[in-house]
Amino acid sequence: MYEVTLKDIAEVVGCSVNTVSLALKNSPRISEATRNKIQKAAKDMNYASNNMARALVLKRTGTIGLIIRNISSLLLTSEARYIEQYLEQNGYTMYMIASHDDLEMEEKAINLMLSNKVDGLILNTKYTDNLSRLEGLRAQGFPVMLLSGFEPAPKVDAVYPNLVKGAYIATKHLIQMGYGRIIFVAGADDEAGVRDPKYMGYAKALREAGIEPSGDMVCRLGFNDFNMIGDEALGNLLRKGKTEQAFLVNQDELAIPVIKFLDKNGVKVPRDLAVASLDNIRFAESAMVPLTTVGYDLRYISHHAIDILLEIIQGTRSEDDCESIAAEPEFFIRESCGYYQS
Repeated sequence: MYEVTLKDIAEVVGCSVNTVSLALKNSPRISEATRNKIQKAAKDMNYASNNMARALVLKRTGTIGLIIRNISSLLLTSEARYIEQYLEQNGYTMYMIASHDDLEMEEKAINLMLSNKVDGLILNTKYTDNLSRLEGLRAQGFPVMLLSGFEPAPKVDAVYPNLVKGAYIATKHLIQMGYGRIIFVAGADDEAGVRDPKYMGYAKALREAGIEPSGDMVCRLGFNDFNMIGDEALGNLLRKGKTEQAFLVNQDELAIPVIKFLDKNGVKVPRDLAVASLDNIRFAESAMVPLTTVGYDLRYISHHAIDILLEIIQGTRSEDDCESIAAEPEFFIRESCGYYQS
């Protein structure tokens, strides 16, 4: 039985083989009218069933699994959207699961993705527990990509924001402005300790200035959802806001409600307290007090990670050729730190 090829469809429709290939992958680069025309021709010529059989032979499903830490994070969901769009442009469908920073959930998500025969796996995690397993998968030729950085770097490809450097830059700026007491503000689920890259950058900048970070310089809030923070956590935050000089808040989504809460209780930013943050979410500049914050090029991170993953899938990258790429931060100085440069 004759097997219909992309060239056959291209000749019938009157376009290039590459256009046919992209249209059958639902690429947005091809107009809807052309996609519909090509897909109808493929169906009429019984190409789809042959294509599915070919996929079974190649043992590929055209799907990529993404495991992110938290779907409520504006930063992570923005990154996920960049990944999804770029995968679609390359003919892949994305499956996504949130681990909610739960190690057991993360392990279940990995198992589920593998059982569904995804062609590759992308993982954003704060845990090191599953790294050896991912290294084993990569060594066997299975495509794996990390969106998190670790020291020492595992034998898995990784593209991630340099959180250590970002927090270091923000903290150093506050120090250079003359603030000697800088409080690190974190949510309930954030480590705010030696394993937390943001805290590591903060502590590095302090030590370079001759300031030893201590437990009383960390303010941990009761919940990551600011509306649910307990009275004790709020009281501690307000007390430090009235007595300390500056806050480094570990994410913009926390910094915005923190500033609002302080303002309602008589602590004005930046008049009474300087605040810097991390992430540069899309609301940072239009917040009640525009945030001084550190951002990262999520489009670059997402696209570069997918390019590497596709190389692994296509067999052009060996299991020994692993990269760990830390994307450089960009610093945005705005009103919240007490110094604004237009």
